[in-house]
Amino acid sequence: MKITGWKTTGNFPKDQRVVLVAGPHTSNWDFVLAMSLILSLDVNIHWVGKHSIFKIGFRKLLRKMGGIPVNRANPEALRNEILNITEKFKGFVIAISPEGTRKKVNRLKSGFLRIATETNSKIMMVGVDFSKKTIELGDFYSPSGDVEKDLKFIKEYFANFTGKHPKLK
Repeated sequence: MKITGWKTTGNFPKDQRVVLVAGPHTSNWDFVLAMSLILSLDVNIHWVGKHSIFKIGFRKLLRKMGGIPVNRANPEALRNEILNITEKFKGFVIAISPEGTRKKVNRLKSGFLRIATETNSKIMMVGVDFSKKTIELGDFYSPSGDVEKDLKFIKEYFANFTGKHPKLK
């Protein structure tokens, strides 16, 4: 991270259950940056990624680095894997991009809200800003119970950060 000039502000909580909601997600470089961050920290981080990146030859490495494949055709498998992580670890961080894709989306995915509720986890906002080369570990977010209101708030929060490809935000 230091070699490339990236800075991280804020702190990860220790020994707590946290669903880390990161964005904006506009590029494959987001993955490279996230893996660099994970390797630079002493935190038990699991992350959710599209099942198609877990190809033979990389699958074991990505899983060892905390990867959890998600196949939208089988969301129950993701739920089961996250519940297994919940049982195994006292404190953990599960990182999710609520866009669910690198493309421009009108509505964020709401799965992270369900995951946080089912695992009794806090939600931490993380903004990635390519223009400033910063990753901001933000405050905790308390859902209102109104999914649309929560998703709107989070989308507006990410509007304060510049993704690698801003036009996809």
